[in-house]
Amino acid sequence: LLICVLPHLPRLPVWISLLTAACMGWRLAAARYRWRPPSRGLRIVLATGGFAGVIASYGTVNGVEAGSALLVVMMDMKLLETWRRRDYQVLMFIAYFLLLSQLLYGPGIWTLPWMVFAVWVTTVSLMQSVRVAAPLPAATAGQLVARMLAFALPIMLMLFLLFPRVPGPFWSMPTRSGGASTGLSDEMSPGAITALSRSSAVAFRVSFEDRIPPPAQRYWRGPVLHHFDGTTWRETRSLPQRVEGLLPEGQPVQYRVTLEPHDRPWLLALDYPEFWTVPGAYRTRDYQLLNRHPVEQLKAYDVRSYPYARTDLNLAPDVRHMDLRLPRDRNPESIDYARRLRTQHFDDRDLLNAVLTRFREEPYVYTLQPPALTGTDPVDEFLFDTRRGFCEHYASAFTVLMRAAGIPARVVTGYQGGELNPIGRRMTVRQSDAHAWSEVWLAGEGWVRVDPTAAVAPERIELSLADALPDGERVPGQFLRTVPGLEQLRQGWDAIDAAWNDWVLGYGPERQLELLRSFGFNNPDWRGLALVLGICVALALAGVTAWLAWRYRPPKPDETVRLYGRFLGQLARHGVRRHHWEGPVDFADRAARQRPDDAVAIDVITKSYVRLRYAEDAGPGELDRLRRLIKAYRPA
Repeated sequence: LLICVLPHLPRLPVWISLLTAACMGWRLAAARYRWRPPSRGLRIVLATGGFAGVIASYGTVNGVEAGSALLVVMMDMKLLETWRRRDYQVLMFIAYFLLLSQLLYGPGIWTLPWMVFAVWVTTVSLMQSVRVAAPLPAATAGQLVARMLAFALPIMLMLFLLFPRVPGPFWSMPTRSGGASTGLSDEMSPGAITALSRSSAVAFRVSFEDRIPPPAQRYWRGPVLHHFDGTTWRETRSLPQRVEGLLPEGQPVQYRVTLEPHDRPWLLALDYPEFWTVPGAYRTRDYQLLNRHPVEQLKAYDVRSYPYARTDLNLAPDVRHMDLRLPRDRNPESIDYARRLRTQHFDDRDLLNAVLTRFREEPYVYTLQPPALTGTDPVDEFLFDTRRGFCEHYASAFTVLMRAAGIPARVVTGYQGGELNPIGRRMTVRQSDAHAWSEVWLAGEGWVRVDPTAAVAPERIELSLADALPDGERVPGQFLRTVPGLEQLRQGWDAIDAAWNDWVLGYGPERQLELLRSFGFNNPDWRGLALVLGICVALALAGVTAWLAWRYRPPKPDETVRLYGRFLGQLARHGVRRHHWEGPVDFADRAARQRPDDAVAIDVITKSYVRLRYAEDAGPGELDRLRRLIKAYRPA
């Protein structure tokens, strides 16, 4: 039970961990000192208190976290009344459920060896607890269960590969937070992406078919933010799907994304996605790729994007109005500065270059540790006072300046860059690669990406976040990247984890259809899958059965028993059959009385058989003598 509950403990409230330790300690002491179980009334009070404690801690008993916590509490209560064989069986079944519930939290590759070990230990415990006789020796029990698991392995592989996969998450369970635990948000305030960039967790991985785009093209598009209240940018959900408006130019980029679950509908893709393989997914009017449902499990999909494309050459009036809107009486100094720039630069391209020149030449600092913006006008405070910020500060300020100057602009959040692993040539994009940039609409060009961060810290785009930060500031995992040996180990582990995600966690309906097509099954439905699965499982079971039959076949009788059986068969055909309770000498006496003409031969053959079977001094030629006697014997 401790092995099965151990991975849950870091997620449980402290009081449940203490309760588990107390119940396990009491049960071990009760077994040693033969204590009586707690009274029924006390057990009812404890169970009721545990149930109420789960509700107080989580506000519900539904969902992954609350359900797992309740299961652990019920296991603790069962420990207090475990005395009969059936009680031990119930505890082992609870242990199996604890193992299954661990999979609901995202089965990383580290869970595989732990799950195998935990299932093996639990099955050994179950087998020992249900035995009527004395428990088996530990080594014998362990070897027996290991063989059972080995026999189950072919069936497991067949079910994994061929059981019909359904789109969407198999476990549709709400999380405690009800929102994304990692990843971007549908709103952006100064400091939001800064906090996200302190995480080294993997956001997604990418495998490119042919060419890998240069760093300046690795902008992974996420939520597009239009609404600004003076402090926070928010996504506008009323945008309809956009079918036309994208004019591709140049060569496309083909790639496959393996996206980690983030409980939001965003599908990350390079600018600008033109083709994708996610059923039901669609591209919004601002060229964001969205799934129909939140991404609650690992999701793999293929995309074709055009890094060079012209978009929305004719801007719709409602979009122009939305992307020019600014709140009244907020950030007045920034708005006044933008209007002064407009009087100096009538061309929109010249105006935005002037703002970028300001960021580039004046003492602005790109940092993960910007000072807090506490006033009611954070853009003014950043532009003219602190001048220290992260990507969201620069994107927000630049977009406000553009709108104030009469240029439609919006903020785009997502990820920029990615680390190419030489092992497997997969690109890993982490949460620390989260980024924000701007898009402005220019006449004759459409929407144009402008990244003001590149003006302040070009190293952030061309190299990495660590290269762009001032001395003394570190990003997650920077120490591992500076030590050659540790860096190789990290890359090797990342390659193994990527393969696990691709071929195990990412094995969905598309991968299953690809596998079946490689065996000649074109577009099979669930009936075809069920038929193939049934045939394969039957063949696997037949193979295991045949091997077991051969392994445990009856041993061959030795030559002496075989020859004597042949002799008995000859007598049986002539009416003299040996009873199962007769020894060879008694049978020989009875056979001689029934067939006096064969009495001498029966006596000689029987004495030879008895010497070979029971005597210690049978000569080396006695077996050959018995063989000759039986071969020469012909009943009268």
